[in-house]
Amino acid sequence: MNISSKTFTLSMLAASGLALSGCGDAISSDALAEEFAKTCAAEFTGQGGPESMAEPFCDCSVDQIKEQELGPLDLVNEETMTKIGEECMLGVMEGEGLMDGAAAEEEAPAE
Repeated sequence: MNISSKTFTLSMLAASGLALSGCGDAISSDALAEEFAKTCAAEFTGQGGPESMAEPFCDCSVDQIKEQELGPLDLVNEETMTKIGEECMLGVMEGEGLMDGAAAEEEAPAE
């Protein structure tokens, strides 16, 4: 797979977060997550991600946005979104049997 989570994350920022960043925190994290979800799969596969991984990756990303109650400015924060992208990609790869749990822990970003 020739997709990097950082490249994908930055593409997703352009697709969803930047358009909403001018709205301040008036948009709920649920609404923001739904907007993110609308473009996630197309962006994921457009960046070279396998179609079979798009749905679990996007579901994970949307869940993280909701759980962390992220606002529009959080979606344009490269560090925040890269961390979400990396964690979700590792989880999806592990779920697909492409990485075992021990390897995923070694690859996980430092907190």
